[in-house]
Amino acid sequence: MTIIPGAYLPFSREELGDRQKRFKRRLAEAGFDAMLVFAQESLYWLTGYDTGGFVFFQCAVVTSDDRPITLLTRRPDLLQAQQTSTIEDIRIWWDAEDADPARDLKAILQELGLAGSRVAVELNTHGLTGWNLWRLQHALTDFCTLDNDDHMIRRLRLVKSPAELDYVRKAAEILDLSLEAVIATARPGILDSSLKAEYLRVVLENGGDMPPNAPLFNSGERAVYGRGVSGPRRIEANDQILVEYPVAYRRYNVKTEWMILFGEPAAAQLRMYDAARQTLDAMTEIARPGTTLGEIFDVHARGLDAAGYRAHRYGATGYSVGCTFSPTSMDVPPMIYAGNPTECQPGMTLFYHVMMGDSDTGYGMGVGHTLLVTDGAPEVLTSLPDNLTIVR
Repeated sequence: MTIIPGAYLPFSREELGDRQKRFKRRLAEAGFDAMLVFAQESLYWLTGYDTGGFVFFQCAVVTSDDRPITLLTRRPDLLQAQQTSTIEDIRIWWDAEDADPARDLKAILQELGLAGSRVAVELNTHGLTGWNLWRLQHALTDFCTLDNDDHMIRRLRLVKSPAELDYVRKAAEILDLSLEAVIATARPGILDSSLKAEYLRVVLENGGDMPPNAPLFNSGERAVYGRGVSGPRRIEANDQILVEYPVAYRRYNVKTEWMILFGEPAAAQLRMYDAARQTLDAMTEIARPGTTLGEIFDVHARGLDAAGYRAHRYGATGYSVGCTFSPTSMDVPPMIYAGNPTECQPGMTLFYHVMMGDSDTGYGMGVGHTLLVTDGAPEVLTSLPDNLTIVR
């Protein structure tokens, strides 16, 4: 079988080439000679490169001039780098007791004539552990000046291209199917993990990816948690389950959040739903060009505070979603919190969720959907039922 370079690119060479030109231009404008790219989603967006090998030491050197990108990675990632990306200059560091990929990276920088230069480092990423940053800093001391990249590529990725939105919409289509299946499966007597299994079945059978992070299916007293937990629990006749999960297609994520109640719901919990749903609707209405994320949070805070839930709301009410790799589907920054000056722009995809956990009553509540900012009213990409799901 012949290995064909670039045989499995997720985007056209023209689109990837345009992204690289825009990034290099932004890099030069910021006064950098090069960037050390460690985030896997950045490499995917720039070149198409698709791998899980970022959990080790993996770095691409991108100069601000027109020289090609150089990738330093391990041998198991070589063929994937060749076939899923436009990168042609691929260097390998080998596993050994005395392996030091930071030293190998320094040799590449030396070869590129970057001694004494100003180099940005992509810091806010799971692809650069503290240990690897420590090795990098020690290897490059007195060689060049390292500086914070200030989320340069991430900011470029906020506004999605038509090709990216095709993937986002496909992910949303799969998500809607999965939520319908989850609701149809929900009944007392089964493990809450059975709903998780149904979600995964629908996603994978419809061509979606494995989720970049574990889904949240919290039932009973755990429905007030803001994070997923391990260990299944059997759903009771009078119960609750909060679901929040991503669906990814070609690494592009959308998300949903929904509450399923069992038996006869308490009036207090129904009031929580009404407040959450009304607040979500109000937040969605103002997702238009020029609105800041801080203003969206203010709508969230006013809605829940007026309903008496100030003590139970969170300090953020959503975030950007897009292309991310394990361990998260949150493509942040930006997040939606008080005072965030980031303005909505057409092409941005945001996950809104209104989530509460009342530790006094034990009731949880959450509603959330993914939307696309357009030139006018936002396009809601992931559907929710018209009414709260109650299984009797």
